[in-house]
Amino acid sequence: MKNIVSISNARKELPKIIREIEKHPEAIFMITVRDEAVAEIRSARTMVEPGEAVQKLLRLRKKLSSGVKEQSREPISKRVKDYLYLKGNG
Repeated sequence: MKNIVSISNARKELPKIIREIEKHPEAIFMITVRDEAVAEIRSARTMVEPGEAVQKLLRLRKKLSSGVKEQSREPISKRVKDYLYLKGNG
């Protein structure tokens, strides 16, 4: 939900704007100067649902690992020096 507010009204109504954002974190206030948008006031709280980031990471991991055969996987920790110091580089 976007609300357009002139700079002069934003100065006068800042406490009201803050209370509105506290009640509705999804609210966005566009601040205008001479009818041109110059700033936004929005909640500092994240708009992500709990667990959403984890679910996205799990889907990405599954997608990326779906083309890799289980037998061909090797833990990097077994050959960490081979990965860090590529052979043939001086």
